[in-house]
Order: sequence, then structure tokens, then C-alpha cells
Amino acid sequence: MRVAIMGAGIGGLALAQGLLKAGVDVTVFERDPSPQYRKQGYRIHISPVGEEALAAVLPDAVRRRVIATATQPGDLVAGFDAQLNTQFEQVFPVAGPDSVTSVDRYAFRRALMTGLDDVLEFGKQFTSYVETPDGVEVAFADGTSAVADVLVGADGVGSRVRGSLLPDQDVVDIGVRCIYGKVPLTPAVRAIAPAAFLRGFCFASDGSGLGAAFGPVVFREAPAEYGDYLMAVLTGTNEVLGTSDEELFAMSPADLWGIVARSVADWHPAIRSLVDAAEVDAAFPITLRTCIDVPSWSSEHVTLLGDAVHPMTPAAGAGANTALWDAARLTRALTSGEDLASYQRDMIANGQAAVTESLENAERLFGVSIPA
Repeated sequence: MRVAIMGAGIGGLALAQGLLKAGVDVTVFERDPSPQYRKQGYRIHISPVGEEALAAVLPDAVRRRVIATATQPGDLVAGFDAQLNTQFEQVFPVAGPDSVTSVDRYAFRRALMTGLDDVLEFGKQFTSYVETPDGVEVAFADGTSAVADVLVGADGVGSRVRGSLLPDQDVVDIGVRCIYGKVPLTPAVRAIAPAAFLRGFCFASDGSGLGAAFGPVVFREAPAEYGDYLMAVLTGTNEVLGTSDEELFAMSPADLWGIVARSVADWHPAIRSLVDAAEVDAAFPITLRTCIDVPSWSSEHVTLLGDAVHPMTPAAGAGANTALWDAARLTRALTSGEDLASYQRDMIANGQAAVTESLENAERLFGVSIPA
């Protein structure tokens, strides 16, 4: 069997590891020129579902690398108002030394690439595919092509594979924009950071539609490029942020972070101090998109996983974990003689539950109304 995976994101890399471990001929095609190119976020929560999936698909050496480069486990999820008055908090048991409960996206992807040098091809922009009686022929923007028995679209929320397979599938912009940033965890920052911000994921809101999330990224083994930091994310609609999309996505990192500083100018001094201590060049914006219903389809040779089929808001912390679940389930299907339809039935049911939960949480967290 030959499997072509479009997209070297978390789900695609996990699938490649599982298939390679089982002896399947697999190639991962990634449109970006390098692993460092794309900015999609910083800190990712890994749930027991994600941990179980990683254990199922990763070879021992790769799993050890993931564990070694993960972040120190936290024990708290909490919410505050803009003056740091606690609105809610939930404390969790501290995870064990080999547990993976949160990761830095870049370090996680690099760990998942361990041992995949011979199957990863960067700079390969998918353009189209044609199904044949025996498989699928894939065409790329550089004029090259590839032939496989199975094509897996793991190319994210803007999936071109999904666009060809399911051209009528709706992906909804929920109207919320995020400005991501990093605050290096220097001794001075640790001294001013609220204790809760160093224990786990925290969200503060001023009640007007503005929110700010903070999450510690304290490495077991830091990447060469940077060290420990506090992820900081401002959320809000264009109206609340005071800028159009055309303006927002054309701004320099410094101007983007200027929006963050202006937005929290009358918040608690500790929050303002953290924003002032941020690494300004690390700021970038994203749009939050979701599906409402996870689609079904019929194909013997083409399938989808992760955000390519069930994009969701981050409000349930389930996007990456659902993609990992998909990867483990598809690995099992492709290596045990099942047809793709069995994977798709299970994936749709599991993905729909996660999408629905993230929609409900997003309406409460961001104060938006998402059309059914």
C-alpha cells in the first residue's frame, strides 16, 4: 500500500509515524518550504485522548522525544475578570513525569518529524487529484505528480483536498480574531506574573467582548531557538479590536502588539506589565473558523483527518487531540484491512461531538452567536 498525506501538521505527522511503524509506504507532502514557516499558535493542550493516540501510533524513540520536549504539566484552569478577580477555577492532579499534557507547537511538530526525513517533502503545493480504478493520481503546483493507493487530506482548515472532495462543505468564520504573543519567562516576568498564570491555562475578560488567555510553556528540554515563555493571546471581534481584517492582517508584529497593549490599558497592572514584557516580534493574528456539521462522503481512495474535515474553535481544547484520535483510528483502518468507510463513520461521530462542544464553549467564552 502507498499512502500520500497532504499536510505535515500534527495529525498528518502522527498518521505518518503510525503507518511507517507498520511498514506502510507513506509520503508526506507539505506546501510550506520548511517546518519553521507557518505560525499557527504556540501552546497546545494534550488530553488523555491525545496521549492515548500518541501511544498507539508513535515508535518508542519518537514517543520518548515527544515526552522529552513537552512542557512541564500544569494543574489549573482558571478564569478572571480584567482586575484579576477569580471567576472560576479547576485544579487537576499533577501529571506523572512521562505524561504529556501540553506542548509547544513548534517543538511538538519537530519531535513528530523524528525519523521521517525520507518521507517528508516540503514545498509541495497540492492542486488536484484524479481517482483511478487502482488508486489516485495527485498533481502539484510545481508540475510534479504522485501516485498512491490512498490520499489523505491533512492540510488544515483551508484544505484543498476537502475543496476537491467536498466542494459544498461550509466552514464558518465565527467573527473572533486572536492576536498571539510570547512573554519570555525571565526572572523579572516570573516575579510579576500572577501565580495562577504559571500553574496552567488562565483566561481574563473585561465583559465587553475582549479576552486575554495566558498559558505557561516551561520546557523539559527547550528547543535551540528559544526558552520558556508565557503564551499570551488577545481575543475579540473586529469591532472590539477597532480594526478591519484588511488592516489587521497587514500589520507589523509591533503594531499588532500595540492593539494588545491598548486593549488592556485599564486592566490589572500585572496583566499590563506582562504585555509590556512580551517579545513584540512574535505577534501574529489568526481567524477562528469552524464547521457546524461534520460531512460524510464516499470514496475508496480519498479521506480526510483533523481540521481538514472538522475544523473547530479552540474553546474546548480539542482540535489537536481530535486530529490525533483521527490519526490513530485511520492507522488502524489502513493496517488492518478495513475499508475507509469504517474509519469515516467513527471519525464523523467522534469529530461531531468535539465540534459541538467547541461551539457551545465558544458562544460562552467569546460572547458570540454562531449560526446553526
